[in-house]
Amino acid sequence: MSAAPLFSSSGPNVFTIAPAANFVDALAAGLLKAFPDPQDLAAVTVLAPTRRAGRALAEAFAQRDPGAALLPMIRPIGDVDADDPPFEPGELADVAPDAVSAARRRFELARLILQREDAAGRSMGVGGALALADDLARLIDDLATEEVDDLSALSQDIRAALPAHMQEAALFLDIVLEAWPARLKERGEIDPARRRSAILKALAARWKAEPPQGPVIAAGSTGSIPAAAELLSVVANLPQGCVVLPGFARDMDSDGWIAIDDSHPQRSMKSFVEALGLDPKAVAFWPEGHERTADIPRARLIAEALRPAEATSDWLRRVDELKEAYGDDMFERALSGLSVIEAESPADEGRAIALALRETLATPNARGVLVTPDRALARRVTVEMNRFGVTLDDSAGTPLSDTPPGAFLMRVLDLALDPGSALAFSALASSPLFALGEDRAHLVQDLMALERRALRGRRPGYDMDALYEAAMDAAGDKQERAERWGSILTRTADALGDFTNVDTDRPAAEWARALALAGEQLATNDKLDGAERLWAGDAGEAAADLVSEFLHQAEALPPMSAIEFRRALLETARTRLVRPRFGAHPRLQILGPLEARLVNADRVILAGLNEGIWPAGGGADPFLSRGMRLAAGLGAPERRFGLAAHDFAQLACTPEVILTRSIKQDGAPTVASRWLWRLQTLARGALRESQADKLMRPSIDYTGLARAMDTPASHSRLEKPQPAPPVEARPRKLSVTQIETWIRDPYAIFARKILGLEPLDPLDREPGPAERGTAYHTAIERWTRSLPDSVGLPTDARQRLIDQARLALEEAGFPDARLGLELPRFARAAEFLVEWEAERRRTEDTRFKPVALETKGSITIEGPAGPFELTARADRIDLRPDGALDIIDYKTGATPSGPEVKAGFAPQLPLQAAMAARGAFPDCPPHEAGDMIYVRVSGTRIAGEDRSIVKKPGTGEPVDLAEDALENLKTFVAWFDNPAQIYQSQPRAKFTNRWGDYDHLARRKEWASAPGDDTGGEI
Repeated sequence: MSAAPLFSSSGPNVFTIAPAANFVDALAAGLLKAFPDPQDLAAVTVLAPTRRAGRALAEAFAQRDPGAALLPMIRPIGDVDADDPPFEPGELADVAPDAVSAARRRFELARLILQREDAAGRSMGVGGALALADDLARLIDDLATEEVDDLSALSQDIRAALPAHMQEAALFLDIVLEAWPARLKERGEIDPARRRSAILKALAARWKAEPPQGPVIAAGSTGSIPAAAELLSVVANLPQGCVVLPGFARDMDSDGWIAIDDSHPQRSMKSFVEALGLDPKAVAFWPEGHERTADIPRARLIAEALRPAEATSDWLRRVDELKEAYGDDMFERALSGLSVIEAESPADEGRAIALALRETLATPNARGVLVTPDRALARRVTVEMNRFGVTLDDSAGTPLSDTPPGAFLMRVLDLALDPGSALAFSALASSPLFALGEDRAHLVQDLMALERRALRGRRPGYDMDALYEAAMDAAGDKQERAERWGSILTRTADALGDFTNVDTDRPAAEWARALALAGEQLATNDKLDGAERLWAGDAGEAAADLVSEFLHQAEALPPMSAIEFRRALLETARTRLVRPRFGAHPRLQILGPLEARLVNADRVILAGLNEGIWPAGGGADPFLSRGMRLAAGLGAPERRFGLAAHDFAQLACTPEVILTRSIKQDGAPTVASRWLWRLQTLARGALRESQADKLMRPSIDYTGLARAMDTPASHSRLEKPQPAPPVEARPRKLSVTQIETWIRDPYAIFARKILGLEPLDPLDREPGPAERGTAYHTAIERWTRSLPDSVGLPTDARQRLIDQARLALEEAGFPDARLGLELPRFARAAEFLVEWEAERRRTEDTRFKPVALETKGSITIEGPAGPFELTARADRIDLRPDGALDIIDYKTGATPSGPEVKAGFAPQLPLQAAMAARGAFPDCPPHEAGDMIYVRVSGTRIAGEDRSIVKKPGTGEPVDLAEDALENLKTFVAWFDNPAQIYQSQPRAKFTNRWGDYDHLARRKEWASAPGDDTGGEI
């Protein structure tokens, strides 16, 4: 084959490669046959749509001719450089000045936005201005791409007719029309998109005037960019030029062709072909690849499924025509190799995709590609593939803020802004980059101990000194541990030394410099300098570029506080994608639709096919309504649906393709992508519905296998754990509250007392019900102790109680902001407490005298395995006028019911009464109980109430209740002194009605269907 057929047309030379063909392979094969002489091939210029497509074409040449030393000159249309061939250096200096960098444009636009807001008397943070600058930049690029220089069509009348919110947004056009062009002129730069259009138009003009000596092939572009379309038109008319369109529908019927709208995949190519004055059928097939793919029914099926909506009314007629043209089994052949997976949830979809990709590896040399715009789904698949020992990366990129260097820098800022936060310190210390000049593997052990022993629980304070004091308190008298923890915190504080006065406004460059220095100092280990670790790799380089932008290009931004700097940095880092240079796996890839253009594989999986994901939702232009866009000469918003549909159509024609979607998202039903819905509807109309669904069902039930992966091999119900530790390992000392836990959930005692497992408190725990209860107990105790031992109460008793509550709440860690809510609540409770206390002190003859307040005591019980110690801390014990004792317990939450107490599930007060009768509490006479009272102090709608758990105080009933509780405990101790007695988990769940701290360890959810199930019986 010679090159003559490529340039022999009497009109423009335009070709197409069918969707089912491997575009770059067919293009490379055709060029090698057209230019068999390497010297001739080297003289060819190939214009590819993107740099990625150019690399793919170069790889295709290398695979076909591994020893080739000369290749065509491959240049990207979308990223052409004026100083690269076919231009001479400096040739277009006047036509295309330097483009403003993306970072500088972003900062400059943010400055203009902030100035405009200030002039309007409104306040906006730098982070918000940067986010808005991104939207403005997209509008500027749209205007440049569409070559719109005059927005006079957007008259004041049109703006005045807009809704109020759109009128406000349209005022930002003044920045686009006036302020920004003036600033660019001042700097001697232009926007990147405008520079690209200028270069492409200059190249088109030069080649039109002086055709190049060598052949020019423009391949893979659809002509969606006007300047690119102009260049393609020139190339198609060159003596040695031709254009190769991807998947052009040259055989579309006239009705369908006429009905093509902006949302159709052929829209851009239709405009290009019509501009050339060509009939669609005059577009020839590329000489290589069409023999195998031109008449594949799949391409016809996809083309019909994506037919313009106005032309679908004659689908039945088109079905008959297709069957007549391609055979009665056309649709069966079209659906061969095409499968549809509709999973219940995104998690099931991810697992099914992972199984399909893993299956691909079972075929030698087979390649698989997952294409989806859903980055969350891509991450799911990446994680699922780890189960098979297969490492994948998402070529669409990871936000810089989610990479180790990016996250590390954000955590450095978090701790600098909140130096007293244990959570911020632990988050920073957990980064693999945190080393403090040491071997990270050695340091991490001390960091884990510091967090677990010193930093868990209530927030230490509001500066690094508070963290240091918390660590020293936890270290106690262990000198070596104190020195080690103190050194870690001191060095961390020293590294953050430049972050002083974080509320003071400073230039962004100063904050960036402080961040870089702190990051490098904290990242230094025992072998490498921090800069070598922090800025290494693709993500490290991207982080370095980001910090450098704020150091050297952010002078346009106004001075800002450290908090605003963090927001600005985070806003930028989230939009900065870090793409892997090389795939983690040689045969599997995860790509976005843009990256997948002109890429081919043996198996292609198109995932996330739900409306709002693929295609993406329409969204709203923050500055221009649809009518304003059209009036200004910008493309309709639907045009991007057409570009997305073209990507889908090309990929769906792959011989083996799997289309996937999830039926539900976050429990709510989803809507299938319009393309998938149309494809299924057409297939079901052309065939019987059951037959079409069967043909589109994958040969392997991937969703069923995915569910089976996480289903136990045995379908029998998991048995409860039955630990029976040696008697000598079992506890011989418990408090009365732990006795209640022992009765309700013996497994919790096993986990805590025998295994030594303590629930971990959260970091920076906010004061909650537990701290409120402690504060109330402390305040009431102090107040009661301060009262005179006499009848009646002082006149200021209520205020004294409230003052004690304020002090106790502050000691419990409640900040001033919370005290504004907590003190009024306690004041209501104080009203009740004063009245209740006054009633108990009404006369000398009827006065109840407190004899024990927050008093500890213990007794010993003899058990089969030896002595068992019972301990308690009594909130209050009063001596009654009749000489008996009132056992009182304060509750800020719900109190146990009488049946619970009598059934033995809440034995706290009866056991305290039995202990008091035996003289267990100092200063309390060994008298029998006269009453047992719960005093509820809530301060809510019911400010407080007292409730006796016995029906007849002062009789033998409370004595019997106390002695029964003690006898039951002795029996319980004897049971658990039996080596065969097991520690069951929630043996009487219907009396528990709550989940315990150790239920996850007991795997309770696997053998108990709900917290209220009666899953037990007797112990």
